Parts: sequence; structure tokens; C-alpha cells
Amino acid sequence: MPELPEVETLCRQLQEILPGRRILSLHILDPLLGECDGRRLTGCSVEAVHRRGKSLCMEIGRGVRSPERSAEGDLTVKSSVLEIHLRMTGRLLWRAVGETLPPHTRLVITFSTGVLLLIDPRRFATFRVRPDSVVPPPLPDPLEGLPVRLLRQIGAARRLPVKSLLMDQRLIAGIGNIYACEILHHACVDPRRPSCSLSTKEWRKLAQAAAVILPRAVACRGTSISDWRDLFGVSGGNQAHLEVYAREGQPCRRCGRMVERIRMSGRGTWFCPLCQK
Repeated sequence: MPELPEVETLCRQLQEILPGRRILSLHILDPLLGECDGRRLTGCSVEAVHRRGKSLCMEIGRGVRSPERSAEGDLTVKSSVLEIHLRMTGRLLWRAVGETLPPHTRLVITFSTGVLLLIDPRRFATFRVRPDSVVPPPLPDPLEGLPVRLLRQIGAARRLPVKSLLMDQRLIAGIGNIYACEILHHACVDPRRPSCSLSTKEWRKLAQAAAVILPRAVACRGTSISDWRDLFGVSGGNQAHLEVYAREGQPCRRCGRMVERIRMSGRGTWFCPLCQK
């Protein structure tokens, strides 16, 4: 599943090529993805691209036609945000205009300089168009730094495992299974610990670990241990830096004890039973 570093990689790559570009056409090829009248977006320009947690957001400038008519009978004009969440197996790919569509293509957005494709074999990815006036509530973004006081506050009254808290997208935006395992190992915290049992010092260590793990993963363009590729189809390189994820039965690089794998909330969880307390 693409997590914060992978989505941030896509965001930064799209920021280089989309702002100021006009949408020539938008076609949804899979009804499961939802409904969108692409004609309403034709001719509209992308003003900005940003990330919210694991979601990619493209801000569409004036020119989006609203079905609501003014008193004079003209179509009113509103700004919108195109929001894509890749979920389990979704990926974005930038291709030249006119190239054959890859298998499992579900969304095609055409610009004069290229075509943006949403490819998703398992069909879990989501796409929606929302008014820019509808702003989701803010959440802590780990890439911008996690306030220790806030972590302590949200964890103090919760007995759920600390790994589950880090991955709860209602509390902290963007951290998934790979990076939760890596952050906890870097901070020497057992993923099974109840959140309320962590001290302020341990929350500080988690925040400091996130400040190391996540920017490094972004600099490596994400982790390619299965099918992750960036916007241009290139693998990431952060898999070379993984300390515990997918390394069960291999020695911990810190202490030499064998890395173990357990299941938590239906997800594989990797950790060192000696280093992480």
C-alpha cells in the first residue's frame, strides 16, 4: 500500500508538471470509481497539487462549471479539488499522449503535455471531486513534525497498541504499516505496548524517529518491496534502509537478535523482541 512517503513522492513529481496545465479531458473507465462529468472539468487548469495524509489533491481553478444556474440563466463557476486515494494497489503513471493504456487503468486525465493514469488491479482506489470550500479537518502531518505534547495527549486515554495509534488515520495522517514498524524500531518501542503506557520521553523518541525515517524514505522515492513505482514507473530505493519490515528471521542490525513477525489487527508486524521494550 502506498504510504506517506510514496504519496509525497507522487505529489512532488506532479508539482513539477501539472500546475498551470489545462485539463483537455477526464474519463472514468471503471464505474466502481464513481461518477464525474468530465465535461465540467474540460478547459480548467490545475492551480496546485498537495498531499493530505495518503490522499493526493489537485486544486482546479476557475472554470469548473456548476449545475446550478444563476438568476440570469448562466452556469455559475466554482473551484474544485480532485482527490485521489490509492488504497491497496493503486498507482499513478504519467504517459505520453496517444500511448496504449496499461491493463487495469481506471481513470484517464489528459493534458497537452501528457496523460495522468490511475491504475489499480484490485479496484480499491477512490476518486472524488469536491468543492474547495469543503475543507477536511486538519490532522498532524508526520512529515512536518509530530508535536510530542499532542502525541502524549492522544495516547494518554487510549489502551490500543501504540502501533495501531500511529496508523489510525483519524488521529495522525499518513503513517502505514511499513513506516509504523520502522519508526517503532528506531525508537526502541514495542508495537504491542498500550498507548497510555508510554512516557513523554518515549513519545519524544517516536517523534524523533519519524523525523528521520519519513524524510529519508521520501528522498529515496518510497519503498519498493512489491509493486510500488513512482509517477514515471521507476522503483523507489528505501527498501535498502529497512531495519525490521519484512525481515523476520534475520538479525536485528542493532543487537543481532532475530527479527520476529506477529499479526496485529490483521496486519503483519515486524519488531526486535530485545531492542523494543
